[in-house]
Amino acid sequence: MSNLDNLRVSEADREKASARLAEHYSTGRLTDDDYYERLDAVWSAKVQADLKMLFTDLPPSAPQPPQVARRSRRGRPRAFPLVACFLLVAIGLVVMGVPWWVFAAIAVGALVFRKGHHHGHRHHQHFHRSVH
Repeated sequence: MSNLDNLRVSEADREKASARLAEHYSTGRLTDDDYYERLDAVWSAKVQADLKMLFTDLPPSAPQPPQVARRSRRGRPRAFPLVACFLLVAIGLVVMGVPWWVFAAIAVGALVFRKGHHHGHRHHQHFHRSVH
């Protein structure tokens, strides 16, 4: 056993191992029972050696194709259609007599809500089936 085998397992290590198991399961190399038994072992693994032993009878995973770089969307106005509709409705209602400050208040409220909504934390939950 190498020194690396004694390193503690991280959440990222567990996620990679469970993805590899899912790949082998989807290709038919693992039965339902084998897959769920090994998946339980992934989430209870303490050190790298615990994960390594789950793959000793399986071929290495196929290398993943390089991801194509995605263009940044920062330069594009994503909300343009929504803003355009809002402005058209606002202009129409102002012409009909609704005060302009009502729309300003709604727009500020929408911006505040959007900022607060996007700063929430993500919670990752892991679900796995236990074999009895």
